[in-house]
Amino acid sequence: MTENKWWMTMAAVCFAGCVAPADGSGDEQASTGDSAATTEAEATETIGEDGIEARVECSEHAVLTASAEELATNGRADAAVGIELLGALGEDADNVLLSPLSLRTAFGQVHAGASGASRTEIEEVFALGELGERSHDVLGGAMQLLESRNAAETEYEPGLVFRPANRSFFDVAFESSVNAEWMKQVQEAYGVCFEYFDMNRDLDKTQAHINGWVADQTNDLIPNLVKYLPEHVSLVLVNALYFKASWELPFPDSLTSDRPFTTRGGETVEVATMRAPTLSAQYASDDGWEAVAIPYTNPQLEMVVILPAKGAASFEDGLDAATLDGIFEALAPTYVDLSLPKFDITSSWALRSALEGLGMTASFQNAEDFRGIATGMEPIFEVFHDVAITIDEKGTEAAAATAVVFGDEGGEEPVVEHTVVVDRTFYVAIRDREAHSVLFFARIGNPKASK
Repeated sequence: MTENKWWMTMAAVCFAGCVAPADGSGDEQASTGDSAATTEAEATETIGEDGIEARVECSEHAVLTASAEELATNGRADAAVGIELLGALGEDADNVLLSPLSLRTAFGQVHAGASGASRTEIEEVFALGELGERSHDVLGGAMQLLESRNAAETEYEPGLVFRPANRSFFDVAFESSVNAEWMKQVQEAYGVCFEYFDMNRDLDKTQAHINGWVADQTNDLIPNLVKYLPEHVSLVLVNALYFKASWELPFPDSLTSDRPFTTRGGETVEVATMRAPTLSAQYASDDGWEAVAIPYTNPQLEMVVILPAKGAASFEDGLDAATLDGIFEALAPTYVDLSLPKFDITSSWALRSALEGLGMTASFQNAEDFRGIATGMEPIFEVFHDVAITIDEKGTEAAAATAVVFGDEGGEEPVVEHTVVVDRTFYVAIRDREAHSVLFFARIGNPKASK
């Protein structure tokens, strides 16, 4: 029985108050403007509905540049990280949803303040080494390009929302010891805001406070990112992303019906399946797979559905960043009769064990490697990563969030040229063609399941 596998990766970075870059072309800059100095930080004292008194410090990010070649390198790094983690996490799970760019954005900020073995491991596991010192500006430039896709809803056109956010929650004891150079770098590259409050007075309240912020950023798709905290916490560094887009051409509601789907485990289940009998899309195929790219209202954004051939149980074993890039490159415009399951799925991960298995061990042990973030920092305690994706006739709503917790461990009548019936495990990649960013990557082995 063929294995059913589906991937969907979404990655993004938020820059609070960013200037939308112009579209790039060719080998010219993919986002415009020279790297600019951030404005002086503005700090506000707040008392939230939860009663937590905090000081929040934000400043405008720099306008960043990235060449087409750099963006392509960064996109391949997204794919490589997603594929490596799928292998580390996905043996037992039917559905694996990941956001490599959310993870790489969060760990890009950690990397900027890391040294020694921890820095080396983070570079290797999160593919931050190939671009060297440019890695942060390129990640930032790619995300600014993605954010420029935002469009307001009008009477005639549906809107498109790409909303990223980055916030570092520090215990108030670190307020005077955070490294100013690190702060400046992550503010300029990632648009980070810093929040200081007494995190260790009430850890349950701290956890709820951070999760409430993430829920607000993700339209409540991710309500419980941080599952637990250590006995003493010094920093929780968070990236959150929200994405909502409509298909260029919606699937007709009247054509949705229950159809059989073979799960990854070999069981046949009935799932609500959409159909577009004459879909204008891009298509490619090879001996072991076929792929369809479904465009959103902004043609730079698309969802690529990858369907392994029946019996191709080894597809995932041979999948790497170069293979995925080759699939994207092979796509060509045509008309497709497409049947695609609807789904509403979440994945929730505590990644420490998987990251240690990939060779990232020093980061969870060597506190001194993070003195570039703040004096007296503790090592990483846990990494939480949640992703939620809903696909229906109208389009896609998705969110991702990553929390890196530092602390003490105590705790025309068109001619249809191809017919594609997605009735077994498949993979999905939501990507931006120009930015080369894979926003979401997922394996769907059972669209009827919620996890």
